Amino acid sequence: MTLKPGPHLAAGSNSLPINRAMLALACDLVRHFEDLVAVGWGPAGSAIGRRFFESVTSAWLDGGPFPALGLIAFVETPDGALQSAGLAFWTGQELRIEPPLSADRIAATRLGIRLVNHLVLIGGLSADERITAPDGTRLVLRPSRERALISVWRE
Repeated sequence: MTLKPGPHLAAGSNSLPINRAMLALACDLVRHFEDLVAVGWGPAGSAIGRRFFESVTSAWLDGGPFPALGLIAFVETPDGALQSAGLAFWTGQELRIEPPLSADRIAATRLGIRLVNHLVLIGGLSADERITAPDGTRLVLRPSRERALISVWRE
């Protein structure tokens, strides 16, 4: 089964309100069809276990953090960066955590999840933004319009 907006909503098919409603419907379907094993999410190329999907998506719909793990994938690039796959569906931009920040994959993924939540809330970046990471590290988020990418650097 594939869920997608009808023709009357096609122009806004990437909008946050429409996708929240579609994901709420998907949660209801997951609860109804007990034999369902996983939910596929095309923009990230992911298959999300039904219980995990229902848990993180319901939490988001109830005001919690965006369900980055599942709706966004993180892949290692040939140069050692950690880059999102699927964030552009939500913001028009992917996220790239540059080396050496990406050397510790677990820490870089945690940082990526936090940044994804922030970026989905604000809808992407159009100018540099400076933030402080949870460990106190000063970071710069720099958008690149040519590549629809936000690079994260240590300041």
